[in-house]
Amino acid sequence: MDDFEAAKQFFLEGLNLLQANNFRAAETQFARSLEIIPDRVSTLNNLSAIKIKLKQFAEAEQFALKAIALEDKSPEAWSNLGIALTAMDRQEEALQACDRALHGNPSFPRVWLTRAMALLNLARYDEALLACDRAITLDSSQDEILYIKSLILKELHRPEEAHNIYRKSLEMRVASSPVFIGERCATQKADALIINPNPAIDDSFRSFEQLNRFCLNFPGQLGDHLQEDFHFTYVFVGDATRPPARKQIPQPDFVINNHVNGERILSEGNLSGFIGLVDSFGVPVVNHPTKTVPTTRDLSAKLLDGIPGVRVPRTLRFSRVGKTGEELVHEIEDQYDYPLITRTLTSQEGKGMTRVDSRDALVAVLSADCPEKFFVTEFVDSRGGNKFFRKIRAAIVKDEIIIVRVDYDIYWKIYARKSDERVKFYLDNAHLLDQEKRICKDPEAGLGRPALQSLRAIRDRIPLDVFGVDFDVDPDGLLIFYEANATMNLFSTAREEVPSPKEADDCLKLAFQRYFTSLVTRR
Repeated sequence: MDDFEAAKQFFLEGLNLLQANNFRAAETQFARSLEIIPDRVSTLNNLSAIKIKLKQFAEAEQFALKAIALEDKSPEAWSNLGIALTAMDRQEEALQACDRALHGNPSFPRVWLTRAMALLNLARYDEALLACDRAITLDSSQDEILYIKSLILKELHRPEEAHNIYRKSLEMRVASSPVFIGERCATQKADALIINPNPAIDDSFRSFEQLNRFCLNFPGQLGDHLQEDFHFTYVFVGDATRPPARKQIPQPDFVINNHVNGERILSEGNLSGFIGLVDSFGVPVVNHPTKTVPTTRDLSAKLLDGIPGVRVPRTLRFSRVGKTGEELVHEIEDQYDYPLITRTLTSQEGKGMTRVDSRDALVAVLSADCPEKFFVTEFVDSRGGNKFFRKIRAAIVKDEIIIVRVDYDIYWKIYARKSDERVKFYLDNAHLLDQEKRICKDPEAGLGRPALQSLRAIRDRIPLDVFGVDFDVDPDGLLIFYEANATMNLFSTAREEVPSPKEADDCLKLAFQRYFTSLVTRR
């Protein structure tokens, strides 16, 4: 095989790998082709496009410039340059690159889209809309163009049009393919399918990729931590259950069910259809739907009843149907003393949760936007003589238990370390971070052996495969249970100024590697 044929072979292999989302392997093959024929513009353009896919925009710029140096009128090279410059917030330069690309090919929809994005970033919204409409005229089949148009309309304060176009962009994307396929690489051992709950369509206007890839709960974190080991494909449950879409879902080696809010599953009224979907793949299912339904808040409390050394705050379900406000107050007071906690059935992350300290406060909560059905939970103050409230999170990966974080606050409702306020709290109380490190490093020394035995007993009663447990341990060594479910982030979400222990994330990653590998090897 002569040099030209070898370069051609590497180039074609690169194209196939690029089509399969194996960007790094494709980059290797294009680079090998370029070594043989270093002045081939098409190879440089493909390397620039791959660097854009990998979000390595400075390198994408360099490959585009090399292609332009060889072929000054290449619309593809100028287009890649425009995309890279837009991503690096060099919008005026990006517009110049778009002008050069359009000079070579005025009917290039990708360039009109890039121009629209640059103008959007410059807050030149009317011009951006014109460029976007030009792209749609040239190619009306691209969901990404409609998505960018929805963002522009939002900035132009045309919310109804923006929402309509946004929904249409998602529908178009699902019609072309219901799945989002993650990046492939040579080290990946198996293919995992993550089935996500249907997304909430709100004013955030998140892209199809963002809705899938950065989904709620721990499955949204797996792509960041386990991409080298496993390949992830994502789909929404509502799309996956439609027969035409089901046929387009690649066969996985195992399924990760992320539609795990038992209340929401039951309210949808299609549990049997959902079970049929996950079982249709014929592979192991992490957190099978039959395991998630028994973990609603009130049922979890019943599951854990009677464990020695564990206090499970009493949780009951109430309904407003057919009752006056006074009757509902008396019904709650017959079961609970103050303070107590009211919370919605499906909300997570502390949303929809209110501490009620008196009858007047309860009347006010019930008179406000209280839903038809809701939970009431006993409020337990586990501080003892301590100044701060504390919430400990354990990550459960099959049979492994890892203490992954310990959070504190002067307020009973403890949030993650994401806001400026929470960062300041920890910077002002840096000793709490040291306490967290000690507990995560040696839970038995920090919490006591009885507490860990109680945690193991909790794990044995909860049917889920992977989930989190939030709890505290009071000064007498009693474990105070808060909640256990699969709707949690398990890897750290803390800001870098106040990090959770890296060692905990490392242990959790190893636990996932072992568990997922076992699912594949036992088949």
